[in-house]
Amino acid sequence: MCTYATSMENKGLTKGLEKGLRALVKSLKAYIKDFDSLYDAVIENEDYANVSKEQVRKYY
Repeated sequence: MCTYATSMENKGLTKGLEKGLRALVKSLKAYIKDFDSLYDAVIENEDYANVSKEQVRKYY
């Protein structure tokens, strides 16, 4: 069972990862024009190793 504080902490981490993913995709997009190559570069980052192509495409 999660406490309210744990739930809020997890929500904050999720939002932080989403913002980080958005920033990473935006910055890499300036240098990598091919989506598949960009996706490969994103998943090399250990924080985003488990993101799906759909999650990356959302910010592409």
